[in-house]
Amino acid sequence: MTNPTASGQPQDLTRKFEFDGHTLADPNPKMTPEQVKQFYAPNHPELTTAGIGSPVTDLKAGTITITFIKNYGRKG
Repeated sequence: MTNPTASGQPQDLTRKFEFDGHTLADPNPKMTPEQVKQFYAPNHPELTTAGIGSPVTDLKAGTITITFIKNYGRKG
């Protein structure tokens, strides 16, 4: 993903995903967050019911962080 810097030059931003206190690498920048969640679900079964938080951009670090929210919603 590209974002312009203050000088007007594009800056490449790296996506990273967080879940349950762990950082998960971006398996493929072309995948949607939902596809990334499905990609990691076999190793983290709790992801099947997790929600997807809003992306948080950190221009200084050059990252976009997307958090998978455990126990999204409620039972009942």
